[in-house]
Amino acid sequence: MRQNENNDVLDFFTEMSDYQVSAKEFFTDTLLKLLEKHFELSKTIIFYFDTCGNFLSWKDKYSILVNSRSHPYHNFVDTDIVRHIIYRDALRDGLSYFNVIPRIYKSTDIISSIDYNNSTYVRFLHDVIDAHYSVTMAFGINAYIQLSIYKTLEEGDFTEEELRFLNNVYIYIANFYKNYKKYEQANIVSALQSNIITLGHQAYIIIDDFLHILGYNQIAYYYLKDVLGCFITSKFNQDTAYKWIILIFDNAQEIDENIRITTIGEYKFKIHSYDQIYSNGIIDKYYWITISKLECVAKAISINTKDLLTPTERKVAELIYKGLTYKDIADELVVSYHTIKRHIQNIYIKCEVNSRFELSKWLEKNR
Repeated sequence: MRQNENNDVLDFFTEMSDYQVSAKEFFTDTLLKLLEKHFELSKTIIFYFDTCGNFLSWKDKYSILVNSRSHPYHNFVDTDIVRHIIYRDALRDGLSYFNVIPRIYKSTDIISSIDYNNSTYVRFLHDVIDAHYSVTMAFGINAYIQLSIYKTLEEGDFTEEELRFLNNVYIYIANFYKNYKKYEQANIVSALQSNIITLGHQAYIIIDDFLHILGYNQIAYYYLKDVLGCFITSKFNQDTAYKWIILIFDNAQEIDENIRITTIGEYKFKIHSYDQIYSNGIIDKYYWITISKLECVAKAISINTKDLLTPTERKVAELIYKGLTYKDIADELVVSYHTIKRHIQNIYIKCEVNSRFELSKWLEKNR
């Protein structure tokens, strides 16, 4: 184990920066090879679990081995005391993708020195991994990723100096993983938003499986405020788990494998699911929820554009009404074409229309 040499850290950062941008998955054999190359962490295994703690697979530098009855970890997982402690702590603390505080578990801190050498854990290390000591790092939702580092009896247990070094390694990895997940989620949200707009939905929220709101539009916020009142804060924060979302899922009727529908007050909520599936067996679940007023209460209410649209949006709407193209409007207001497209998208959403013709009719009706 090579510790805290500045050149190694700098080279690791450089390669990891390239890796996190191009990688389709983060915790792979490439990461293990980089840890060996720069820090001489040669005996390492990544364990993958689902969010309920069920074992899925493990990966070393050479291959991935999916869980099966013949998997060497299959019969041991239920008695793996280190894993049990890690999972218990992750549930208690709400561990997520974005944690960067070291979560490192040394096997000899968990199992008493009296019992350690004769423990089932050490027997497993001897028989399967050819090791005697371990340090395990926990990452992701409910610690569904573990990176374990091993040493033999001859090499001795991990020293305090080595643990300090591994704490730094954890911070390096955790920060890269956090940035990777934010980039990945931004791409997922962008793709879902494009699909929502293409389908003509006007009010939506996008959430993950842990009640974080990753994307929404203003009309959805107004609808939610109307139906849920005091539960709705002034602004949604991606780092907050919103427990009131459970109310939307309660009693929702399943239409097909990926769609559920429920009604709350005067609004219909349609819940669509999206699965981000990884080669290690992990599935990150996302949901996009569209909100619409029930037809029986969706009355044509006269709304003054001065109250609904911003001054710039009102100007853009009037120029659309006059028949100007997007490019003409951009030239008129001395802004970019893409800025005008964004304004028009917001206008369509706020006015609940889907075309120039519908917007023109709306303006005539609500002047």
